[in-house]
Amino acid sequence: MNNHPVSFHHAGSEDLQDLLNFHLTQQEVFYFFPSANYPLTLIQLQKQLSERHRSTVMRLDGQLIGFANFYNVENRNIAFIGNVVINPQQRRKGYGGLLLEYMIKLGFDELKLKEVHLSCYNQNTQALLFYQQRGFKPYALEKRQDFNNRPVIMLHLKLKNPR
Repeated sequence: MNNHPVSFHHAGSEDLQDLLNFHLTQQEVFYFFPSANYPLTLIQLQKQLSERHRSTVMRLDGQLIGFANFYNVENRNIAFIGNVVINPQQRRKGYGGLLLEYMIKLGFDELKLKEVHLSCYNQNTQALLFYQQRGFKPYALEKRQDFNNRPVIMLHLKLKNPR
């Protein structure tokens, strides 16, 4: 991983344009934002941002390298981390772990959540292994369809607040 420090801040409209510059594939867009149409547009991102909580970007030397947010914040007991994405050029460098750690800390320390949840598609093996390594446990399966209307499974995972 790069030794330069990363910074985190609330996502604004200028960040969304940078996010579009990730040039995600159709499958990556599906994993990142399943209800979006491909190709991803600024209007879709703006609408999603308005419906989410604590949308956060991670930057390295001014470059946007990651994005995530919360949704379904329920009575401050649980919330889902969603729309997690790392710039394809910055993957496998440890930045995904830093972003996830930041969001978990935000959920437990600032939002005072008892559990942090997330969802991941069965085809996204890399992400499932990544989440499992960080202590997330599966608790439910949900049948869905991918962007080609093929059946897929969405796995729901959770991590309990250790305090």
